[in-house]
Amino acid sequence: MTDTAQYADTAWNSERYSNQKPRPEQGTLIKLLQGGDPLPWSRANETVPVSMIQEPTPSEIKQRINDNKGETYWDENQCTIGSLNRWGLIYFYITMFAKGFIVFVIPAFILAIILLIIIDESVKTSELIDAIYVYILYVFLPSGLIWGYFEASGRGHLPMPWFMKAVKHFTFSRATGMVTRYKNNKELYSHSFPEFDCYLVSSPSHQGILSYQLHLVHRYHRYFDSIPLHGFSTSQQPEEFKRIWNMIQRYMDTSQPMPDIPELELARPRDPTTAAWDKQHNRKPDYWFSIDDEAFQEALQELRFGPSMGPEIDLFNGGTQA
Repeated sequence: MTDTAQYADTAWNSERYSNQKPRPEQGTLIKLLQGGDPLPWSRANETVPVSMIQEPTPSEIKQRINDNKGETYWDENQCTIGSLNRWGLIYFYITMFAKGFIVFVIPAFILAIILLIIIDESVKTSELIDAIYVYILYVFLPSGLIWGYFEASGRGHLPMPWFMKAVKHFTFSRATGMVTRYKNNKELYSHSFPEFDCYLVSSPSHQGILSYQLHLVHRYHRYFDSIPLHGFSTSQQPEEFKRIWNMIQRYMDTSQPMPDIPELELARPRDPTTAAWDKQHNRKPDYWFSIDDEAFQEALQELRFGPSMGPEIDLFNGGTQA
């Protein structure tokens, strides 16, 4: 029997839940904005969006987790999605420019100096020294300090700049079953997972090509801010968006193991349902982190096939008393 002490009474369980209240009647505008009918609820299968997990590779994820001393945005308790604030983004782009100067401009500068010495014998040594001095003082040194501090702070060797604060957008809690939306790091709302519906919204571009978005919308309140799920993938294939919804349901469902993805590799032994499943099926504890990048690409090919969602469940008439 699985130890469920880790899960709160509000945690989602697709095998044991109470019937939900009927969906309220929505106006024409709301239906249009939500894209019509929601995607079905299901007892999620093992399918995951391949476009989401193909980058970064398991080796890159492992290195990032090591650099962050084990901290990650997704574990057995909660998935937290956010981004840098405005000043953090500006600083990030500055560091990328600084890195570009170091990685690309320095070799080009050295090559130019060598070619100049070979081609033009009239160049004076003092002129070359002055040019090198100016470059080091105004290009190499500032770029090196900016990029170096960014790398050192990212690895925990130096304190992170005060303005590099993350802006939290939303969280999914497997442990409590709650979904929470934030704005400017302040909670906008928080509700139980089965009170939400997932809408796949399409809209034509200027060229007439359909683009898609995936939104989680609270069924009983008309909040202005939905929960955008399309950021989990760079794909524009509708089936990939359905796989995102399937993956989220799988993660939140405490009656099933968590999605088998590299990002959750280290968290699997700490989740009781997942740990029991892994033991029963003799899954390697370090399956993702033990394969090389070539084997990883082969594993991705195997994941591309299969139904995008599991068998449907009826939240309104199929529930049992939890």
